[in-house]
Amino acid sequence: MNQSTTIKWAVLALGSSALAACGGSAENDGVTISFGGPGAPPAQMQVPHAMVARASLTVPMVEVSLSPSDLDFPNPERGFYRFATDPSKITATSLAYVVADGQRLVYTPGDLSAYRTRDLPSTYLTKLNTGFANLRKQGLKAVVRFAYNYPETESDYLNAQDATLSRVKRHITQLQPVLQANADVIAAVQGGFIGAWGEWHTSSNKLTTPANKAAVRDALLQAVPASRQLQVRYPGDLAAWFPTPPTLEQLLAPSPTAAARIGQHNDCFLASPDDVGTYWASTPQQSAALRTYAQQASATTGAGGETCAPPVAAQARMTCEDILREGAAYHMTYLNRDYYEGFFAQWQAGGCMAEVSRKLGYRLQLQTVTHGAVATPGGSLAWQVSLSNQGWARPLNARNLALTLVSATNEATVLPLAGTDLRQASPGEPLQWAGEVTLPATLAPGSYRVHIGAPDAASALAATPAYAVRFANADNVVTGVQWQASTGRLALGTTLQVQ
Repeated sequence: MNQSTTIKWAVLALGSSALAACGGSAENDGVTISFGGPGAPPAQMQVPHAMVARASLTVPMVEVSLSPSDLDFPNPERGFYRFATDPSKITATSLAYVVADGQRLVYTPGDLSAYRTRDLPSTYLTKLNTGFANLRKQGLKAVVRFAYNYPETESDYLNAQDATLSRVKRHITQLQPVLQANADVIAAVQGGFIGAWGEWHTSSNKLTTPANKAAVRDALLQAVPASRQLQVRYPGDLAAWFPTPPTLEQLLAPSPTAAARIGQHNDCFLASPDDVGTYWASTPQQSAALRTYAQQASATTGAGGETCAPPVAAQARMTCEDILREGAAYHMTYLNRDYYEGFFAQWQAGGCMAEVSRKLGYRLQLQTVTHGAVATPGGSLAWQVSLSNQGWARPLNARNLALTLVSATNEATVLPLAGTDLRQASPGEPLQWAGEVTLPATLAPGSYRVHIGAPDAASALAATPAYAVRFANADNVVTGVQWQASTGRLALGTTLQVQ
């Protein structure tokens, strides 16, 4: 057996004192425990019901130790994204190249330039829903931003026009049903609406005042599903709204706080000493304080964005050392692969491009998975999972682990593991869960192959392999550990006997 992947069988017998305390015998009515292991004949033990209730009973357990993998592979809601078109223009095949290139995320800028002074027509809203449906067909998710302009030249930028506050709020209200209905394929919603490119600067309607920014923020928090994160451009806004960075407890709460629902997108990451205004402040000390705040807040919310053309090339932080240091420090979840090529050329030349691709966002590596070897229909199955996050950020949105039992006829029974929200996986830290899951009372006796997965939390996507998280673990032909692309699950090479 390969040393890097082992399967262990453990059977703990009851002590004589526990038997005596129960006052029972093998003849009493009770439950039968079957146990054994590879190369050993099966054995049985009759256990009184009273003893089961009062003693600590451990049934046979199977433990799998899994090997890490250095492969680079796509995963949902993380990594390099591709710049797409307005979501209303996405067709059923227009983003096939993204999938072919190994990405799972796109950036879709909603173009509202034609509606600065009027309501969004129903035809546009209908096309948005169609576009998101087409995104769903291609196994992709989107970072969404709506804006009233997308300047291409310096002159365009200086003359960029947005809408009045009342019009912005009206448009957000109109978009709310679309955002709610398509939350499953939305990774995050960027603030948008204000100023050039929707980046919350250079507004033609004075939307960058603190009061107007707060009004747009509140309208967006109302419109964006509570399960999805809103992201804004400037850490200074976040620090003004929420002087204390959000905590993991706030993020995981049934009703997350506003602070935990808002992250940052940095659209000039690494491009200058203050990231082209991202960390601008009156003094160097204040700028440094904003950087500290952004690092602390993104430890909970993550962050994303893009690089940009450096105003002064010599001042840009373009080396592998720079991206590996700051990607981790700012918990970068995603970056635009289409801009700016100068950074990518440096990372390619420095030999770290593949590592950056692997590290963006989460990278979940299983260490061990343990489960009961025997169970009964309607009974409990004990389980334990240990893993670590080798990426730069925790997962952006909630999802849990699940065990799947696969019958001899390939029928799958999915068993969600409560309490395993993967957002708990902090970068670089080990994490362990243990619990019990109840088997369906209708589950037929027999031998079941055991798989583990992390399907999408949305019921509409839970069975779609492209939306499942792939673990950073290697296959093992000896033990049967194997990633199954057709199901989005990791086969553990173990079985559960249902009696």
